[in-house]
Amino acid sequence: MRKFVIAFGRRGATRLLTAVVVSVVTMVFLEVVALAAEVPELKEIVVTATKVQEKKENLPVSASVLTESDVRNIRSTFADEALKYLPGAYLKRAKFTATTSNVTLRGFPAENRTLVLLDGQPLNDAYGGSLEWSAISLERAEKIEVVKGPFSSLYGGYAMGGVINILTRTPGERQVSIRTAYGSHNTFCQDLSYSEKIGGLSFNLYGGKKWCDGRRTAYIIKSAKEGSGEVKVTGYKETKDKYGRPCYLIGDGGKNYWDQAQYGAKFSLSLREGSELSLRMAHNWRKYGYRDPRSYLRDENGNPVDEGKADIGGRYIKIKPYNFFKSYGIVRNDCYSLRYSTSLGEDVKLEGRASINDNLSWWVQAQNGATQQGGPGKIDWTEPNRTVEGELRLSIPFNLLGKGSILTTGLNYRSDRAASKRWELADWLDEESKKTREPYSRIGGKVQASAIYAQLRVKPIERLRLFAGGRFDWWRNYDASLSDEGNLTRYEASNSSHFSPTVGILYKPGFDLGLWRLERIRASWGTAFRPPTIYELYKTWSFWGRVYEANPELTPETSTSWEAGFDQTLLGTRVSFTHYQSRLENLIYYKLITEKHKQRQNAGKGTIEGIEIEVARSITPWLHLSGNLTYQHTEITENPGDPESVGKQFQLVPKGMHNIMLLFHKAGWSASLAWRYASKVYGSSDNSDTQEGVYGSYDPVNTLNAKIRYAVTEHLELSLAVDNLLDREYYEYYRAPGRSFFVQGEYKQ
Repeated sequence: MRKFVIAFGRRGATRLLTAVVVSVVTMVFLEVVALAAEVPELKEIVVTATKVQEKKENLPVSASVLTESDVRNIRSTFADEALKYLPGAYLKRAKFTATTSNVTLRGFPAENRTLVLLDGQPLNDAYGGSLEWSAISLERAEKIEVVKGPFSSLYGGYAMGGVINILTRTPGERQVSIRTAYGSHNTFCQDLSYSEKIGGLSFNLYGGKKWCDGRRTAYIIKSAKEGSGEVKVTGYKETKDKYGRPCYLIGDGGKNYWDQAQYGAKFSLSLREGSELSLRMAHNWRKYGYRDPRSYLRDENGNPVDEGKADIGGRYIKIKPYNFFKSYGIVRNDCYSLRYSTSLGEDVKLEGRASINDNLSWWVQAQNGATQQGGPGKIDWTEPNRTVEGELRLSIPFNLLGKGSILTTGLNYRSDRAASKRWELADWLDEESKKTREPYSRIGGKVQASAIYAQLRVKPIERLRLFAGGRFDWWRNYDASLSDEGNLTRYEASNSSHFSPTVGILYKPGFDLGLWRLERIRASWGTAFRPPTIYELYKTWSFWGRVYEANPELTPETSTSWEAGFDQTLLGTRVSFTHYQSRLENLIYYKLITEKHKQRQNAGKGTIEGIEIEVARSITPWLHLSGNLTYQHTEITENPGDPESVGKQFQLVPKGMHNIMLLFHKAGWSASLAWRYASKVYGSSDNSDTQEGVYGSYDPVNTLNAKIRYAVTEHLELSLAVDNLLDREYYEYYRAPGRSFFVQGEYKQ
């Protein structure tokens, strides 16, 4: 087995050493001033890890729980932002108006290798396995559970790095809630909620609105050629691209605006003691785009230049008006979930769930010849993008090798349907100006999947818990076709299957030496998989004369993972340590067929190895300190499809992350101060985008964020949040916001 080597580099090592020294000194100081401070017991109940209610301390895996209070303590407008301080979780979000934000776990790249649930309903969509984080109404969340590691044994595909489950509140007594917030860049967030309970029926109705004028984040950079131009210009700025090559900043695509509306409802009906029927409905709509694009180039009379050969002194830049135009589009999401649970006897529980996740999106891009007044364009439309899913689950307690054993078994069904279409537009400013009735390009397909799973937990002795389980998934790809400029290709149906086993062990030694108490030792092993998506199987496209071909013969990506760790209390401080490792196979990459032709193939293998350290301490009843550190080594070990990626770090996966948070709560006041760091990531598979501080680069994230809340009365709360307190400049492809603020008022009656 390859030796695990920590190789941060000089700058990374300095940051790591600083974080460790600060943590150690702080902990020692706190021990001197508060040796006898009580440590709050961890009583969180987790459902996601086993599909039955378990205390977090009784799990064989690393898990995190964010309560509603935890979320309110930090500035988090969207659900993905609430996860940014968790160990092993990496958030990629450069701005409020980000349309491709995602959260990844345990070094697994791309959001379709992490499963995201809403009350158990899968949100990874039918087309590409991605999801719309902004569609999740964070205001409705009661808690968020994050379990890391392979969970295909319970959840099937996508659960390679772990599972994120957002659990919404069950409506209670009558309550009216009004929340309004204002932030930098003319950002508004408003939410109205009404809850009521009438006999055994309780319900919640809500509506919300978010909009933002946005910032100028999409810069226009161009390389220059030797020779003379047609008009001498000023206003350009010398810079570099993400690969370190010289180029020129000549303009921007405008202010990136955002306009979003949400509404929904949740009904809960208590039929009898131990039985409940609930219905959740949620609608989300948002529009995004860019306003007022600018060319920075000026001629000798000070007029803007956006077309022709711009002379910059012995060199020239060739530009056209459409170079300054960025895309705009609409996203719509509709989620429905019907759930029934009942008790069939002492601790015997039956649950059923049926859900629909229906998505639509389109985006428009200007083409050569377009101007600010109109001209040619194209529109890409994804519809349908629908998942119909259902599950039936039974939990049965019994005595096997002692009391406390439980068997959980279930059936799962999922049906996916997706299609992507493209039209040419006569006017890129009018999405209705399609040149033809039928799209000139269309791909589509369907997937039907069934699964059966079982998991057994036994408790042979009081201090020992053993876990074992597995899931068999079978799926069928069918009714797939590609239509390209009148040429129709139909693909044959195909079947595939995968079995995902898992085992785990938890031991509570009860070893107590006063200042040091070893509470838990845990270990687990399992396999996981990700089936190829409809996009990967059938979407063939071209760009600048290069063809990127889909492959209906793709097989699932697979991983084998294990972790081991312990939880202890040392000098009054809770400390958790986890070591994890994964081996990935059949990774899907584009393989070079000819100079201008690539095809998706199962070509890659890779490894992940890492550690997570968590510390937490209550200094006083009103002051709490916590921190975590993640270091992981990711490496592509084999890839005939992309040989330059071998030996390189996974794309968009950091090596190191750490978070330190100080929480204060006393007499109606609450405050948080959080330091977040994530090392540089790479956007290219060969890690050649090494340049930092330029448009398109992915720089280290190193920010200090704060939030203060004050309960003015029992019903009214005010808050102020400031992100990036030190006003650091960095890029996550787009230039990240500088120091920014949010003020919020919330009234509940």
